[in-house]
Amino acid sequence: MLKISENAKKFPFGLIIVLSFVIGFLVSHKTNSDRLYSKSKFYLGSIVEVKFYSNDDELANQAFTKVFNEFERVDKKFSFYSNESYLSKLNSEKNQTIKIDEETAYLFKICDSVHNITKGKFDPSIGELTNLWKKYIEADEKKDIQLLKVNLRNSNQKSSSSIPTKFEIIAAKNNSGWTYLKPINQYEILRTKNVLLNFDAIIQGYAADRAIEILKSLGINKALVNASGEIKVIGEDWKIGIKHPRLENELIEKVRLSNYSIATSGDYEKYIEVDGKRYHHIIDPETGYPSTKNMSVTVIAKNCAFADALATGLFSLEPEQAIQIAKSLNDVYVFIVDSKNQIYRSKNFEKFLWR
Repeated sequence: MLKISENAKKFPFGLIIVLSFVIGFLVSHKTNSDRLYSKSKFYLGSIVEVKFYSNDDELANQAFTKVFNEFERVDKKFSFYSNESYLSKLNSEKNQTIKIDEETAYLFKICDSVHNITKGKFDPSIGELTNLWKKYIEADEKKDIQLLKVNLRNSNQKSSSSIPTKFEIIAAKNNSGWTYLKPINQYEILRTKNVLLNFDAIIQGYAADRAIEILKSLGINKALVNASGEIKVIGEDWKIGIKHPRLENELIEKVRLSNYSIATSGDYEKYIEVDGKRYHHIIDPETGYPSTKNMSVTVIAKNCAFADALATGLFSLEPEQAIQIAKSLNDVYVFIVDSKNQIYRSKNFEKFLWR
């Protein structure tokens, strides 16, 4: 473990391609005749971007169509907020025994694994809690927009707002908990309390995995998929910048990836401030409140869904504990900026650094 207490490194603003992403990225260059194709669309609540190299316009158009169709399918199927989604229908199921399909069973298996790895800090059954905090954060954002329209404040400041009451949080916590979901077999789950599943902390990484599989099936061997900062690449020498959690338009570190995924959870994208304290969207299942231990956690792993979920779970742990967990995992690497702006790197993370 390497712990750095000095100020984070600064990198030129021009390195960041998409500022709203948790992770900004740089595209590597290919020396042969292949051209870089790039296209972005809005899915899964944010911008997703697909980049790949090819010398065939027809193949490129086919690839974009298939990939974005897959993003749309995953988005519609697993949306927590659409009453028409497959996930919403699961959540509204009245029977204790819930039947799930093969794809959901795959996600459930990853969720269960990461829940255990992170000592319960990753918990997709806290849908009531995440929905509760989302309402307060969105209410604050609407208030900000109204204030900006009448020029009552500087746009870089957060307006004062309110957070859920203790009674609201206790009520939401009482309807949450992974222990209330017991697998009967691969495709059946026993739900002993009406908890709400929310796959938002894994689904963007999963969609990136699916997109890369489609590109590979078409014969594309050098590509990058960015699903709102959850990134998966095939091919070598992709240069990616990890966004600074406090300094806008700056990177805190740069890495070079080949056939890996990278995902970051941070407290800086969606939050409200009340009496000078930041309340963000990453909820600690144990307390019911946003975690205050870290500012950002980045995970590098082969599987992007796993990296996405693990980054969320590790975020609510003390950084030393998170590093120890990373040390126990095979081919998983972690970079943490804690609440005091100190940096932690797991063993061998240095091999990814781009200097």
